[in-house]
Amino acid sequence: MGQEVIITGGRPNALAAPRLMIRRLLRHRRLVRHLVMRDMKVTYHGTVIGYGWTMLEPLLLTAVYWAVFALLRGNEDPLFVLEILLGVLVYGLFSKTLSQTTTGLVSYAGLIKQTSVPREVFLWSAGAFQSLRFLLSCLVLPPTMLLLGVDLDWTLLLLPLIALPTLALGMGLGLVGAVMHTHVRDTAHVVGILTRAGFFLSGVFFGMRHIDPVHHDLFALNPVAILIEMSRSTMTGDTSLLQVEWVGRTLLVCLTALVLGSIVFVRREAEAVKHL
Repeated sequence: MGQEVIITGGRPNALAAPRLMIRRLLRHRRLVRHLVMRDMKVTYHGTVIGYGWTMLEPLLLTAVYWAVFALLRGNEDPLFVLEILLGVLVYGLFSKTLSQTTTGLVSYAGLIKQTSVPREVFLWSAGAFQSLRFLLSCLVLPPTMLLLGVDLDWTLLLLPLIALPTLALGMGLGLVGAVMHTHVRDTAHVVGILTRAGFFLSGVFFGMRHIDPVHHDLFALNPVAILIEMSRSTMTGDTSLLQVEWVGRTLLVCLTALVLGSIVFVRREAEAVKHL
């Protein structure tokens, strides 16, 4: 009882690590789905509007940011309100996925030590939970656009696709953070500080159209900022502020982060669990 269970006998080949993680997740996909639904029920248990908070919460946050950054400087552009809303949604998906994945192994330490379930299952359930919240939150966008008098464009249907690279970036960094957190518990605090700083640096309440074009190339080095700009382009259908180079680089960074995070986690997770 309470004995640690080691799933992998040794460190797999680096190139085989991502495929091994995918196979494990597919084999335990029902458990991932169960954990996601459990998190949904626990998060909104006892609330009056239940899952409605997935839509109301970003709206309330957007109202606060709009009041501070728009009304105080005399900007009542309805498009600006929607840009803030999308910034809140996309950055929320990234930051919450990163934070919860980083602390995932420690949070599930009891279950990990007593079961033979692959440890990445618990981490990916956190990412899947945040992705589901993001998709539900996106449902509030069309009625909000109509309420503000902004025309709907078919490109808005592409918005859910933004969750894929955003999740990949958050999970990739989080998988590395999860291993580090078992060795150094300060990791979660560092990640918390970095995500708060990133909130102000990623254009949540400003964007390409609000800054001098001279600084666009520097701003585009932030992959989260480009992901937010991509989400905003689906709302208007206007991609004039996005360069193909920026988008391609961002998608490559997200994919690379996920692959490297998978390699680090699969090769180091057995050793990391010893420190739980």
